[in-house]
Amino acid sequence: MTSNSYFSKFQQLGKVLMTPILILPIAGILMGIGSAFLSPSVMKTMPFLQMQFFKLFFSLLKSSGSIVFNNLPAIFAISITIGYAKKEKGIAALSAFLGYMVMNVTMSALLINLGKINPDKLLVGQSNILGVPTVDTGVFGGIIVGFLIVYLHNKYYNISLPPVLSIFSGTKFVPMVSIIGSLILGLILSVVWPFIQGLLIELSMVIKNSGAFGSMIYGLAERALLPFGLHHFVYLPFFFTSLGGSIEIGGKVVEGAVNIYQAQLATPGEMFNIDVTRFAMNGKVIESMFGLPGAALAMYKCAKPERKKVIGGFFLAAVIPAFFSGITEPIEFAFLFAAPVLYGIHAIFAGIAYFVTYLLQINIPGSAAFGGPFLSFIFNGIMQSDKGSHWIFVPIIGVIYFSLYYFSFKFAIKKWDLKTPGREREEDSEESSIVSSSNTIINDIIDALGGKNNIKSVDACFTRLRVSINDMSMVKDDNTWKKLGANGVVKVKDGVQVIYGAKADVYKTQVRDLLGME
Repeated sequence: MTSNSYFSKFQQLGKVLMTPILILPIAGILMGIGSAFLSPSVMKTMPFLQMQFFKLFFSLLKSSGSIVFNNLPAIFAISITIGYAKKEKGIAALSAFLGYMVMNVTMSALLINLGKINPDKLLVGQSNILGVPTVDTGVFGGIIVGFLIVYLHNKYYNISLPPVLSIFSGTKFVPMVSIIGSLILGLILSVVWPFIQGLLIELSMVIKNSGAFGSMIYGLAERALLPFGLHHFVYLPFFFTSLGGSIEIGGKVVEGAVNIYQAQLATPGEMFNIDVTRFAMNGKVIESMFGLPGAALAMYKCAKPERKKVIGGFFLAAVIPAFFSGITEPIEFAFLFAAPVLYGIHAIFAGIAYFVTYLLQINIPGSAAFGGPFLSFIFNGIMQSDKGSHWIFVPIIGVIYFSLYYFSFKFAIKKWDLKTPGREREEDSEESSIVSSSNTIINDIIDALGGKNNIKSVDACFTRLRVSINDMSMVKDDNTWKKLGANGVVKVKDGVQVIYGAKADVYKTQVRDLLGME
């Protein structure tokens, strides 16, 4: 396979994952609202929130959003197999879910028996996944499983076994081999992942002892390791252990950045300390409230005109949880896979945000423990100015950061022609929208494409019906397509893209049904 083919396959990952990514904004909004108003500091400021009705209401919102984020790796694994499986996509999706469960159960059983996991007291980097106490491999684990199952599925979905085993031939063999493959994967990750986690624990000591530079590494590493589920190793030890500080407040020794900050809030006359606040994610106030909205605007501005309406709604919904609650995954995952270089830029800018907030001693935590960036800015920043919050610097740095993200992302997207949402290659686009049509027009479309024997494959993007063709000379001229309601036709090396606007996806489905394609 050529390097261009590999690049094309990698870009396809961003498109395959677009469907689950589109779920994240609404999940983020629900989770953000619930988390914000259940925050102890917010409830203390607004006592009526402690009423049972409000606690139940916001708990329901938080739970509804959290279930999506907590199971995102499994969702990614299923989406990848559906997107890359050649045939029998339903069996592939089932195998992916089985594989993800088997991988986690394998890691759990092995590490529990080795004494590395205590189900009753999970350590940093360990969590209950689908009810199984295991090592948290994040969305990266789901992606690994997804590609493993895709490989096995495409290799064996039409396998013919000897007569004595013929009952297990074809698609029935795929779940079986997927379980075995995922078991082996679980054994490998049981060794590899804890080793990587151990290295990150060592990094924590470097961060603690490096002042402003350590703050920058803290912010950069926390973002860079998010896709691998390893970011917990960056911030959790500082949140609740002596790595985040150990201070006597009111005659009582308090450990951990979150605990210390809460104690400082509750103690009159106790001033904030930047060596504590930096580990409570003060840089996230700048990054989430200003930086990522700037990135979202840049991606919207760079989208193709015909796709801006759809993309604009997505980015608006993704900005809301980022700005108000610090839930940034809906925006980040929108460009992480489609244009990973932008995620690298974002991680660096996140590190610089922590560096700047350390130098300016901006003592406003941005973690969800304080209601997220916006509410923390109000209640822990503006309302706590007498404790040394230095909130006045936030809007100033924020405007600079919004511009930094906006112009940097816009330049990079244009310079390297990055395929962020709304800019996908026409010949590679595979996203969908929703509409309806009739069998008459579908028959006419098939005839205009040269008949069913001239069609190799059919797909669609937001606005175009994408068809791979055997003989381009058999495709009808532009006038024929105009009579069929098309806005235009684009010919590419191996087929055509017929511009049908929002109807493209339904036309795709109906053409496939009529031709007996999956």
